[in-house]
Amino acid sequence: MDNEPSPFKLAHPGGRRVKGQRQGSGLRYGNSREYLEARLTRDAVEGVRTAAILLEGVRNGTISLYAAGVEMNYTRRREPNGRGSENMAKARDWRLHRLLNPRPQEKTPPGETSGA
Repeated sequence: MDNEPSPFKLAHPGGRRVKGQRQGSGLRYGNSREYLEARLTRDAVEGVRTAAILLEGVRNGTISLYAAGVEMNYTRRREPNGRGSENMAKARDWRLHRLLNPRPQEKTPPGETSGA
């Protein structure tokens, strides 16, 4: 018996409905890690470039899964109540900016090698 459960597969929204039909897992919405990761994965497979970039950032630890879900409008961040840190919000925004807008590679003239 495998210790890790099978990957969560999210059905695609829309399509023909049959009376009394339910989704297999029963999880259709929310902000659980399984749902957010399944939705990001589904959208990345379907060709959504932003979802693929955010999923890569989640997997390499640059951003959290929740931040990726908020960026893709799958869920909303709670309203600030004045007790949080502005610096953490700025750091999160900067990480998202760097992830979605990578720095272009510097071009070296032909014949030169980069390094000291």
